Amino acid sequence: MSTAPTHTRRSLALIFIVLLMDVIGITILGPVAPYIVKRYSDAAIMVSMITVIYTGAQFFAAPLLGKLGDRYGRRPVLLISLIGQAAGYLVFGIGGSLAVLFLGRLIGGITGGNMSTASAYIADVSKPEDRAKNFTLIGVAWGLGLVLGPALGGIFGEISLEAPAFFAAALSMLNVLVGYFILPESLPVDQRDKTPLRASDFNPIVSIYEMARKPGLAWVLVVLALFNFSFNGINSTSALFFIHKFNAQTSQISLLMVLSGIALAFVQLLLVRRLVPRFGEKPVAIASMLGQSIGNLLIFFAPLFWMVYPINLLISGISGFTFPTLTTLCTNRVQHREVGLLMGVTTAIGSLMGVAGPLFGGAVFDNVMPGAPYWMGSILFVLAAFMLTRLSSGKPPEPIQETIQA
Repeated sequence: MSTAPTHTRRSLALIFIVLLMDVIGITILGPVAPYIVKRYSDAAIMVSMITVIYTGAQFFAAPLLGKLGDRYGRRPVLLISLIGQAAGYLVFGIGGSLAVLFLGRLIGGITGGNMSTASAYIADVSKPEDRAKNFTLIGVAWGLGLVLGPALGGIFGEISLEAPAFFAAALSMLNVLVGYFILPESLPVDQRDKTPLRASDFNPIVSIYEMARKPGLAWVLVVLALFNFSFNGINSTSALFFIHKFNAQTSQISLLMVLSGIALAFVQLLLVRRLVPRFGEKPVAIASMLGQSIGNLLIFFAPLFWMVYPINLLISGISGFTFPTLTTLCTNRVQHREVGLLMGVTTAIGSLMGVAGPLFGGAVFDNVMPGAPYWMGSILFVLAAFMLTRLSSGKPPEPIQETIQA
């Protein structure tokens, strides 16, 4: 089937629907998960374990799922991931003990290749010059999902604490139907990886090492790790910081989160596609890092809480340039048949930093000062920007065959 622009737009629209429903499913548990966990334990660490188990499992599984996508196509891996997500939500909703809750998140993390597979799908159907623009679909999905997911979680949570988990399972199964009956395969057979699976493919460290050996890619992966580490460290302690410094109320913090999601979606939907082609991925990524550094310092020094609203809007908007530009800089340094593995590796790195960043942020919040995650994160953002200035031009990827298989 020819991929005229109409077909490409159709494929991107369908993958966006899959992404949006997936993000809503992920974020819908936010308002109720702590209350469900507290049925079985009052320890705060047990609430944190809900996230740690998910991201830890994702770290180990994502590179392998990416490799399987390169070998067998994106649709089968996406469908398996979505079915696994549905099963994980169902197990979590059934509950009955902490062990069952943790099992549900473990299943979800192991099969949590949705985002990396969707990223690889977008790379498949995009021309190299359009990748940064099309990768914004992921950020837009996250921006809208961060608004809709918690809102739906609160609404369904009024029915029962388990209702959001069951609704998330239903969304995942709806995604399965969309993927099976409507979404076309994006990776032609002749562009797939023909190398056989090895035992080392089950080791995420080996996969990360293999990707890091690509010319210039290790540099970008370190920048990506620094960004995720700082971003997660700051965001995991931001509510505590606002409560400590400004005595902020829950409604005020919730409004900040909603506005952040809107700003992120706005920037990725309207500004990235205009500014990145004009200035290039690398300069925009550098400006994004420096802007986040300045913005977080402004929050650290802000004397009044109302000032946090415009500053946080600015930071959220600026951060919207980071993912599509860094992802494009990564994909431009690998062959097309390796994109799935690369997306799995970047997901694994993000998952690892999703654990390490909050642990570090919490430690310096408690032992250095409440605002430490902000100014320390700002330093790391500057370091990441400096590293990007030293990045050499990437080797153009292999031409993408203009076909999509039904």
